[in-house]
Amino acid sequence: MPDRVIVEVDQDLSDLIPGFLAHKRDDIAAIFEAVARRDYAEISRIAHRIKGEGASYGFDSMTEMGRGLEHAAATRDDGAVTTLARQLLNYMDRLEIVFQPSKE
Repeated sequence: MPDRVIVEVDQDLSDLIPGFLAHKRDDIAAIFEAVARRDYAEISRIAHRIKGEGASYGFDSMTEMGRGLEHAAATRDDGAVTTLARQLLNYMDRLEIVFQPSKE
């Protein structure tokens, strides 16, 4: 099995994380569909959301990949969009969430 990616997340978010990750998988599928249509506006919209939401939930790497996807969409680089979407999917497949007590 590939190396796990361990991400520590505030336990207060434990109820939200499964749905969040499921939505990100849906977003990745939508990116693959959009790149097939060359719908760069849709890719950019999804990438912007990934960029913003990733760090909000503690997934900084997801935010960086969203930033890259947004740039690839802006430059209409199908290859980069596809590569980054695959990297994001691989990242999610390797995620191991460790819930940490709230810091309050």
